[in-house]
Amino acid sequence: MTVQDFAPTAQLPLPLTWQVAPGIDAVPPAPRHLRLVATVPADSHDSVPTGSPTDSPTNAAPTIDWVARMARAVSEVGIGDRPAGQLTRWVERRQLANLAERGAAIRRHPSNRTTGKAQGARRTLKQVRSIRICHIVDGIAETSAVLVGSDRSRAIAMRFEYIGERWLITAVTLG
Repeated sequence: MTVQDFAPTAQLPLPLTWQVAPGIDAVPPAPRHLRLVATVPADSHDSVPTGSPTDSPTNAAPTIDWVARMARAVSEVGIGDRPAGQLTRWVERRQLANLAERGAAIRRHPSNRTTGKAQGARRTLKQVRSIRICHIVDGIAETSAVLVGSDRSRAIAMRFEYIGERWLITAVTLG
């Protein structure tokens, strides 16, 4: 037989599911009491601009992009890197006052006093590592996020409620 006797064949797709042993899947199914959280592909473009909340209460929860931006902003207020006044539209007043008080206390701490050029390089939160959104009922969602910085990681939990035609953060816990 020569090479010309073999007809070119199309490449067959590889199986995406396999078993490590008879009857044991390599990737186990998710337990019934857990819910998988979808991720937004980087190339998807929704009708909602990046960084703005959804305007419709028919959406059960705010978008992942919006939660990520709010997690970072709220954390920055809580560690004293951002003025609390920037979030008055998006965070309930008592929660914002608590965050502002915490941020002011952190800024006053002697270990955070810097001079000169180091003042601008004080920001510690660099990247939002993960986001979880749990839809409670229509108009209420509880979220959590992990923020990673150069010196440490922080966790934040926020409760969003759809009030007055916008998503409002009504509870915040910083770790």
